[in-house]
Amino acid sequence: MNLYYIIGFFALVIVLRFITNFYKYIRIKKLYDKYVEYINTDNSKFIQNKEEIKSLFKDAGLKDSSVIHQEFLGFGKFSNMRVSVFDNLTNRREDIVGNVQNRFNEAIGVYRKRFRESFNPVFWIDFIVKFPQHIMEFFGVLPEKIAVKIFLVIYWLVAIIFGLKKFELLEYLIK
Repeated sequence: MNLYYIIGFFALVIVLRFITNFYKYIRIKKLYDKYVEYINTDNSKFIQNKEEIKSLFKDAGLKDSSVIHQEFLGFGKFSNMRVSVFDNLTNRREDIVGNVQNRFNEAIGVYRKRFRESFNPVFWIDFIVKFPQHIMEFFGVLPEKIAVKIFLVIYWLVAIIFGLKKFELLEYLIK
């Protein structure tokens, strides 16, 4: 009976992951179409989507980039500064538009990959093997730290011991 619950739980996780990422994929594609329309026309309603787009970009793991902005101060002097691409989604400057379009295409690719791999057994095996690493990354601990590697080794030793004990192989190996 326990096995049915475990299988049902994993099936639910797989389906929820697929639905979530498929929804985000459809949504980011639709927002990209709206962005292209905004660039080609003067539809000021697009600004309403700015925070959702930034959220989808960040959820896809995309980092904000910046472009150089130069202002004329007068008397032959200029001020150079870097401006955020994410904060300037509605700016129509050619370099910003190019960066935003690249980010949209990256996000579309990320969400397409995620919803497709939801049913890939290799992905789930890799996820289980690296589960402690995923937890550490979630909490912001860099995976290259020695503490993460030590935690991974401890996790696998404990998992192997409990697995052997559960299937009564530990007593057999000790004999």
